[in-house]
Order: sequence, then C-alpha cells, then structure tokens
Amino acid sequence: MFNLDVKYLNKMYLGIDGFINGWCCCSLNHKMIIHVIPNIKSIITFEKCNKILIDIPIGLTGYKIERKLDGQLRKFIPKGRKSSVFNTPSRPSVYSNTYAEAKQKELSILGKSISIQSWNIVNKIKEVDQFLCENPSFNNQIQESHPELCFYYLNNETPLFHSKKTLEGLNERVEIINQYYKNSNEILDMTFIKNKKNGLKKDDIIDAMALSISAKHWILNGKRTIKHHPPKDEKGITIGIDF
Repeated sequence: MFNLDVKYLNKMYLGIDGFINGWCCCSLNHKMIIHVIPNIKSIITFEKCNKILIDIPIGLTGYKIERKLDGQLRKFIPKGRKSSVFNTPSRPSVYSNTYAEAKQKELSILGKSISIQSWNIVNKIKEVDQFLCENPSFNNQIQESHPELCFYYLNNETPLFHSKKTLEGLNERVEIINQYYKNSNEILDMTFIKNKKNGLKKDDIIDAMALSISAKHWILNGKRTIKHHPPKDEKGITIGIDF
C-alpha cells in the first residue's frame, strides 16, 4: 500500500495498464510518478483521487445482459489499430478453469468461441471484476479506457503511424506524451531499467502515462464516453469507455 496524503489524492489522476507480473500505475498531479504493483487491490489507497482509467474490460456479459461495447469501440479506433481491441469474454468464461471450458461456455452463451488473445488476459479481467464486486465504491471511481483511443485524441484526432511494439512507435508516443508532460521520457527510462527484470515493458509504461493524462483532461475534453445500453451489467458494474 502507499502512504499518500489525502489532499494530494484529491488532485490526482491515475492511469493503469496491466503487464505479465502486475500492474503499471501512473499517477499524475503536479508531477508524474510510476507505481508498479503486484495486484489491483493495491489501488485501494487511491480511492480519493479524482479519476482512474484502466486498460482492461469492465462490465461483463452474463446470462441476461450482453456486453456489446467492443464493437462500438472499434468504430472509434483509427484504421490500422482496430486489431488492438479483443472481444471481451463473458463472465462465466472469465471464471472458467481451462481454455477448453471457457470456449464451451462462450459458445453456449454467445454462440461463438473465445480467442486465445482474449483467454490470455482473463486473469487480469477476473482480478478487476472481483475487486469491483468486493469494492463497489470504486465502480464510480475506476473506468475502462483504451490507450490507442487515448493516443488518437491526445494527438488531436490524428492517427499514429507506427505500432507501439516498434521503436518508431514508442518514440512517436513519447513525443505525444511530452506535449503534456515534458519529463516523461526520463520517467519512462528510469522505470523501465528498474522493473524490466519483472517483465514490465516500455509500452506498458507509455500506455499508463497516456491513460493518466486522458483522465486528467477528461472533464476539460467534455467527458468523452462510449456509452452502453444497459449502462450496467448483471453485477451492477458500469459498462462504458472513457477517453
């Protein structure tokens, strides 16, 4: 847990991106700080901060309510980046013990299987889903977002040229972030050197930075949201994407 002053939290914005061994959290106030945490429960300290954006699906398909947000999201994502949006597994699939079991449940609920890309992130989806079910106060605090969508709007609605998995793509994104926070490249390098042995990648850090900046500018930008009907899933968790 973090020992943070409440007055500091009241003016803080948080961006969260998952990686193989934990979560990369970028807090933004008068300065930008990266926190690398092992589990999502650690964000309980940030309950009083202004807004939290996370790159993970929130609000899941059940037996009565179907999440249709991913299709809506693809319409907003620029051409060439749409493949970054995976179909979100249903809650029964997320809580399956094996890939084979998940595919079976997905077929019975939605009439289609679950991709291996989606299955590879079910542990992260389940971790956040369990956290929100156990901490309902965070349902109004933490919101799903998408880094590629954030970067598009941070770049004045201009599509990016390169994939974030390339050096050109990393540099392109750092240049955009530097327009909002000048020392971000130094923070990126220091964080990466310190945490690369733990599996943290530079694009994880960059995505968390973009999410925190988007969280800070969300109200100024007109509270941009991709809305969903119904607005909540069967567990009462909000379905929607802020950017």
